[in-house]
Order: sequence, then C-alpha cells, then structure tokens
Amino acid sequence: MRSMTLMVALLVASPAALPMLAQDVPGKWSVDIHSCSPTLTGNYHGTQNGQAVNFDLVNDLGLAKNGSTPGASLEYQGPRFGLELSMDTQKYDGDHTVTEPVVISGQKFNAQARLVTDLKLTTTTFNWTIRALKFTNAWVGIDLGVRSTQLDLNAVGTNYLAGQSVPVTFKSPLPMPQVGLSVGFHVLEERLIVKGYYHYLGYKGATYYHSGVDVRFFPLRWLGLRAFTDTENWKIPNNSLASDLQVGLNRSGTGFGVVFRF
Repeated sequence: MRSMTLMVALLVASPAALPMLAQDVPGKWSVDIHSCSPTLTGNYHGTQNGQAVNFDLVNDLGLAKNGSTPGASLEYQGPRFGLELSMDTQKYDGDHTVTEPVVISGQKFNAQARLVTDLKLTTTTFNWTIRALKFTNAWVGIDLGVRSTQLDLNAVGTNYLAGQSVPVTFKSPLPMPQVGLSVGFHVLEERLIVKGYYHYLGYKGATYYHSGVDVRFFPLRWLGLRAFTDTENWKIPNNSLASDLQVGLNRSGTGFGVVFRF
C-alpha cells in the first residue's frame, strides 16, 4: 500500500510542477521475446462447478518450477498513452505422497496416495496506460485493462490400498481487471527506460494485487535488453466471488528478454 500511496501523491502533485511538463514526441512500438519462471504457491478449498476441491499446490501436490516457453509482448508507448499486449506460459511438475486427504475435481485421494501432477499456467495481459502527468524525462499514468490467468492441472493419483491409478483434471480461469497506477522515466536519450506499476482490486472481501518493475537498456536504438520482476497475489474467501470456494494464490518471479524497437 505504500507504493500506491506514493503513486497517488505523484498523481495529485501541486500545479507548481506544471512548467516541467514535457512536449509531445512521436510514439514508439516495440516487440519483445522474454522468459520468466515464477514461483507459484496457493490452495483451493470448497466447490467449483459443482465438484469438491481441497488441495494445496505445494504441500499436497509438490508442484515446482519446470521451465517456461518463451513469452512475447507488443507495446506502444506514446506521448499521451501506452498499450501493452502480452502472453506467457509456465510449467510446473509434482510427484508427491500426500499426508492427508486431497480432493481434485470431486475425486478423493486418501493419505499415503501418490500424486503425479503437471500444471500449465497461461497468462494474457491487455493494458492501457493514460499518461496523466508528463515531465521532461518522466511520467505518471493510470492503468486500465484485464489480465487473464488460466491454470490447467493434470494429475494421476494412486491410492495406497486400492493400487489403482486414477487420472483427473482441474481448470481454473482467473480473469482480473487491472486498475492502478504506473510511473516511468528515461535517461541517456531513451537508451535506459524504467517503469513501475501497482494494480489493486478489492471486492466483497476478495483482494488482488499485481506489481512490478521493468528495466530496459538499448545499446542500439532498435535493439535492447529487458529485465523485469513481477508479483501477483489472489485472496478469495468463501462467499466473496463464489458461494463456496476459497482460493489463495501467490505468483512471483524475475524474467529477462530481448526488445526490438521501431
């Protein structure tokens, strides 16, 4: 919340700062290819689509990072607004003997059952940034958009006593509005560009935030290197977004990429 407070303070800065406002310059497009393998923790408890669920991604399933496919983004950064469209996919694997009953899509696995699982996490982002305040080498913006996170879980469980393997799948779409603030600045004739953002949403006891920092350095005008860090958190209690479903997820990681600017 301190980051949000700082951004709000910048957004409502005194009129004395107006002489520092920058003149409009032509916008630039960029395409980047990047890789990011964030940690993923969390749990599901309750009922989804009429089927019981009760499992923890790490404690029950033993899921751990197993790499990612290259992600890509298309961006426009102009004098008055910016646009971002990006997509990422990560994979997680687990092989774990559970110590207490686990339920996935209505299928129950008792203690001592072995669960072999894989999970694919696909994230698609569309974001529109209105640059509300512009300065010579910096800006403060309002972010509006949507970020869709899709979890696709496949598991094969073998109960200790029965000895029979049972396959099961679980899907969890998590579309979230992106509402918040962002700040950015550039130096060295736009060869070094830094952006930070904080998005927050609260509704009926459910909370979500998404924050990050993106740094880009262009040794050539058209070619640059990118490093970024990104954190997301979902806390969805029972009777908030769903009548009988509790979800808690945390996603955090650092990525690197190559940027082509034109």
